[in-house]
Amino acid sequence: MVAEPDASHPGPFSGKAAFVISQSYYYVAAVVGVGLLLGGVIATLIGLREWIFPVTPEANGSPFLEGSDDAIRSILGGLAFAIPGGLTFWWHLREARRREPIAVAGVFWGSALYFHLVAFVALVIALGGAIETLHALIDVAAPQCFGSEQGYVLDPSTIPGAETGADPITVGGIEPIRECYPSSSEALRNALDGLIVAGVAGATWVWHLRRGRRLTAPPSGVEPGEASPTEAAPA
Repeated sequence: MVAEPDASHPGPFSGKAAFVISQSYYYVAAVVGVGLLLGGVIATLIGLREWIFPVTPEANGSPFLEGSDDAIRSILGGLAFAIPGGLTFWWHLREARRREPIAVAGVFWGSALYFHLVAFVALVIALGGAIETLHALIDVAAPQCFGSEQGYVLDPSTIPGAETGADPITVGGIEPIRECYPSSSEALRNALDGLIVAGVAGATWVWHLRRGRRLTAPPSGVEPGEASPTEAAPA
């Protein structure tokens, strides 16, 4: 006679759902890293093309002539996305592959969902802060500057005491007025704000991810790849 299972005493959690959630976090985070990496690489290559083959031929291949500043900023801006994205993609994909053969612990999946979901949100915010910091540092090193014309024409009638009817006077050799945006102080403040966002979100990411990893770690005494006691028990 086959005994029916007692519904009032459910068996222990197998931990498979929690492990699936954990692995899903790593792969989704790796996908986010790939997106940032691809976008950054594309922007960097486009900036490199603009630097080598600019719209103005006189700026061709020279980082010191007018017209190449935007290309350099495009290259640096692309790297600001590609570097954090590449590191995020590499680390999460490596961790996902390393954790695939481990035995799972018998834990409730809800806790794993909370810790990994918060870790994912914090990771996205931390990446945004890191990218903002890098862009602000780019503004410090290579701000967007705009210059006025080299010379201008003066009408003598506008000068007090000058005779009217005289020929206009052309004033040349005047140094152009360079206006740069943002200013160095503003760019440094933006960099500090980005560091604050990245630091707070990064600490939140580290703490929650550690808790999530502990939940899905192999039971004590079980080596990675071995069956857990709950899985090894006969049905």
